[in-house]
Amino acid sequence: MNVNTGSALDAVRAYVDATAVVDDPLAEARTAADEYGLLTPDAMTGELLTFLAARATAAGTAAGEQPTAVVMSPAAGVTGLYLFAGFGGDGGRNRGHVTCIDPEAAHQHLARQAFAAADIRPSAFRFLPSSPLEGVTRLAVDAYDIVVSDCPVELVAATVDAALPALRPGGVLILLDSLLDGTAADPARTDRETTAVRDTQQQLRDRTDLAVARLPLGAGATLVTKLTA
Repeated sequence: MNVNTGSALDAVRAYVDATAVVDDPLAEARTAADEYGLLTPDAMTGELLTFLAARATAAGTAAGEQPTAVVMSPAAGVTGLYLFAGFGGDGGRNRGHVTCIDPEAAHQHLARQAFAAADIRPSAFRFLPSSPLEGVTRLAVDAYDIVVSDCPVELVAATVDAALPALRPGGVLILLDSLLDGTAADPARTDRETTAVRDTQQQLRDRTDLAVARLPLGAGATLVTKLTA
């Protein structure tokens, strides 16, 4: 994925990249995604996904519920492995459930290969062969702890509206690469993508029913959760 600039951030990123744990299944999944030209979460983003999955697992254990996640990305295999690492159980691979939404059979095949290489049980994941915006609206309401989306910036606002109903209270929607490396801060940029980022981010900030965090991960990640009444 694209990266931000800045000496301090670059130094932190280099340190995380050099020290992040990458096992064989994850390395193989990254290589396969690269060969298909698919963007994958960088190490910092991956660690956040694992962290959030671990938090969801702890909360689910206390409530007697299975941790659940949705991945709306062509590189669902890589993203899914980061989530399963946080779900833990049975060697760190087989607690929790991940729903992968992608219309491309080739992408689904890559993800199946990645999960098989990591010894993840088949019942721990499923694939919905649909466009992400259509597929996520068919999911059960208030049933998922994490939704990860890698969508064009023009579709971020629609993705938020479509995905939020599926989240449990306290669940988190992670919008990868939703800030275009911060180009929205440049007033000279008036292209369609940059304008879409500005408009969407303003819409999110104006909403009183959401808590939003923007982080310099990848090309800029946006995290969204619903506020309780």
